[in-house]
Amino acid sequence: MRVLFMGAHPDDCEYYCAGTLAKYAKMGHEVTIAIATNGNIGSMTAKTKDEVAQIRYKEALDACAVIGAKLIWMGFDDEYLIDSREVRDAFIDAVREARPDVIFTTWKMSDYNPDHDINGYMAFIARINASIKLIKTKHEATEKIPVMFFCPPTGQMEFMPDYYVNISEEMETKITMWKRHKSQNEEWCGDIFGVDVLKGMIRTCEHFAYQTGSGIKYAEGFKLCKTWPIGAAEPHKLLP
Repeated sequence: MRVLFMGAHPDDCEYYCAGTLAKYAKMGHEVTIAIATNGNIGSMTAKTKDEVAQIRYKEALDACAVIGAKLIWMGFDDEYLIDSREVRDAFIDAVREARPDVIFTTWKMSDYNPDHDINGYMAFIARINASIKLIKTKHEATEKIPVMFFCPPTGQMEFMPDYYVNISEEMETKITMWKRHKSQNEEWCGDIFGVDVLKGMIRTCEHFAYQTGSGIKYAEGFKLCKTWPIGAAEPHKLLP
C-alpha cells in the first residue's frame, strides 16, 4: 500500500502523524511525505531566508530517513501559502507522484497557522483533481481517488477524531523524527511561542490514548474526509 502525508511545513508530519507513518513503514508499506513550504522564516537567528530553507530541507530529509520515507519538496515560501494555480498544480502533481491509497493531511479549517488551513484545502482539492487527465502536470493522472484523513489542528481545539491509531510502540520513533528538526526543536518553537512543543506533542498523544479508554499509552487521532466520494466502504481497514 502507498501512504502520503501532505503538510505545510517541514516538521508538520512529525507533530501530527509520524507515529502512524512509522507503523505503516514498519509493516512494509511505501510512505511519502510531501511538504508545501520550505520553512524559510522559521528562525530568530539566521541571516537569510535561503539559509533557513537549506537547513530545513536537510532536516526534513534526515527525518524521512528514520522510517525510510520519500520526500517531495514543493518549496513555496513559508507563511505565504495561498490558493493559486501554481500551488494547486504542485499539490496535484505530488499526489500523482506518490499515487497513494490513503492521504493524511492537516485539518483544513480553524488552525492557528493559515498555511496549515490552506495546505489541508489544497490536499483536499488535489485528492480528486489528480485523477483528471485533462489537468496536465509533470506526472500522469492517477487511476483512483484515495481515502483521506485529517490530522488534528495544533492544540486540538474542538477536534474529535473518528479513528485512533495506537502508536505506543512507535512513540520513540515519532520523537526521534521530531528531534531531527533541530532548528525548530532547539530554537524557533521556544523562542517565538515560549513553549516546549515536544512536550505538547507527547501530551496530545497521551490525550488521544486516554480518549480510547483502552489503556494504551499513546495514540494519534484522525477525522475521515466524508465528502463524496469517501473512497472505501470500510476506510478503517486502511489504517495500520
